[in-house]
Amino acid sequence: MAQTYDDGYIYYPGLTAFPATLGHEFAGEIVEVGSKAINKRTSKPYEKGEPVTVEEMVWCGECKPCCDGYPNHCERLQEIGFSIDGAYAEYIAVPAKLCWSLQKLKGKYDNIYKIGSLVEPTSVAYNAVIERGGGIRPGENVVILGAGPIGLAAAKILKTAGAAACIMSEPDENRAALARKMGADYIINPQKENFVDMVKEYTDNEGAALYLEATGLPHIVTDDIQNAIWECKAVNSTVVIVARAEQRMPVCGEFFQVRRARIVGAQA
Repeated sequence: MAQTYDDGYIYYPGLTAFPATLGHEFAGEIVEVGSKAINKRTSKPYEKGEPVTVEEMVWCGECKPCCDGYPNHCERLQEIGFSIDGAYAEYIAVPAKLCWSLQKLKGKYDNIYKIGSLVEPTSVAYNAVIERGGGIRPGENVVILGAGPIGLAAAKILKTAGAAACIMSEPDENRAALARKMGADYIINPQKENFVDMVKEYTDNEGAALYLEATGLPHIVTDDIQNAIWECKAVNSTVVIVARAEQRMPVCGEFFQVRRARIVGAQA
């Protein structure tokens, strides 16, 4: 969803070191195991043929952010598919500490590797709306801007957490249809409808407890979010920024002060 330049490319402000093979959302079968490749959850060695999914962020475990429990912000961070070679290849070598076994999912899903590849984007969404956003109380409303993989996963997570009205802002019809399948109660097409008016209608002027910016267009959608918080008198709302973008956000401090609202960032 991020805004493109005339040549179709976007400026990605995150960590990169090209050339690098892409692919950061993946799962696979172990074909070779190092002598020290121990599953730290079970304290048993990984086995050949074992299905696993893999964390995208390669953290050191020694710097202050890692020791404080924030490996997403590792000072020596590498990212699979961005700064080191990723999974668009037949084989990929990864540290055992990044692996998560999918063994227990066998028999529960037709394709555990497809399920495993969804762990990374789902984790991004969970970190955004639960860890960083603080979650919601059952019965509260939520607004998600952007029905990409992160926004779709967030919709499912928040409905499972008890969201009353889950409102998705998305102009693309195919993505909007997926959002409904993932639990969105209402879809707003911001190119055809007034975002603030629709949020007020769908929430009986109550607004939402949590707003997720997952479009990568903060310079465009932030005003919509702020105006919804202001006009709906949504006291104590949280705005979570999860999409990456180079553009700055226009923010009115008065809106956030009077409504006791806050903005938090979520990375990966």
